[in-house]
Amino acid sequence: MIQTITSLKNDLVKRAASLKVKKYRQREGLFLLEGKRAVEEALASGWKIQCLFYTKLPAGWEERAQGSTLPWYEVPLPVLQKITATEDPQSVAALVELKQEDLETFAPEKGLVLVLDQIRDPGNLGTLIRTADALGAVAVVLMENTADLYNPKVVRSTMGSLFHLPVFTGVSVDQLAAWCRKRQFALWATALEGAEDVTKLQWPEKVALVLGSEAEGVSGELLAKADQKVKIPMAGHAESLNVAIAGGILLFESSLHR
Repeated sequence: MIQTITSLKNDLVKRAASLKVKKYRQREGLFLLEGKRAVEEALASGWKIQCLFYTKLPAGWEERAQGSTLPWYEVPLPVLQKITATEDPQSVAALVELKQEDLETFAPEKGLVLVLDQIRDPGNLGTLIRTADALGAVAVVLMENTADLYNPKVVRSTMGSLFHLPVFTGVSVDQLAAWCRKRQFALWATALEGAEDVTKLQWPEKVALVLGSEAEGVSGELLAKADQKVKIPMAGHAESLNVAIAGGILLFESSLHR
């Protein structure tokens, strides 16, 4: 079902534009998704899409739009720019319902769960989720003090991986520790002090690996719960790595043991 919207003052346009702010995402129960690939992933994933906007349909999408029960809105570029807050937006965007995964009921038989603590940069957070997907993590856990999963920059940076694996949000230290005990997952955390070279360890079949921000690291409360502290060996003079780079190295290392 295709309709046309041309006005920047249209109520749906204003509603979509408001989703750049967390409190409005929470109030509406929606987030903005931008780009052909990401929208394709969402359509195939079973996530609930409320409506779609486009300035130009990608090749082969005409039949999809015409035959859809979802509202598709053809809009001029200024409208899409207002919705996405980018000067050069991709040609397709969608409003998608927020999804709250339940960690308590999550019970993988084995694998690596990536836990992100105090990661506040949206680009790093999205990149880590994408890397976790690429390297076979079974889930991602975002601790309470981490950036909002549905921040537009986070969503863009995941490049569709948001729809490939469960991401649990707003998890407390006690909740994580209790889940690890119940599901028999070893809790590993990155650290500088008292940590062992991660390349010399035998990875367990079930492990939750915690990464903290480059500036602050993993919180002391969470480090106190860790079964094992790990670090990446570095031969040069750099004192630290960007957390997305560190995450890629650690996830690759873990993949060698699975």
